[in-house]
Amino acid sequence: MLFGTVFGKVDAHIEFLHRGADGVPLSQAFTFLTLDAASSQRLKKALEQMNTLDFSDQVLGRNRIEVAFETLRQSVRLLSGMLDSVRRRPSKS
Repeated sequence: MLFGTVFGKVDAHIEFLHRGADGVPLSQAFTFLTLDAASSQRLKKALEQMNTLDFSDQVLGRNRIEVAFETLRQSVRLLSGMLDSVRRRPSKS
């Protein structure tokens, strides 16, 4: 995988994991396998900046269980909305 950050490009070997991460059907989970030292530093700086600017999933003052349940609630709402739109479509018969 090769992608750019404000600190420069990051070149990494990744492994694809499951699809539908966080209840989003088109998302693709992955894990980093290897990064060279420069890419590792660039990624670390970019992630630190994202946390500082509140672009993180990390929520201060809440534990992991609360955050997990909030993510689950959001996924259920998304799924419910998708099912509602399917139910509202007129039948083709």
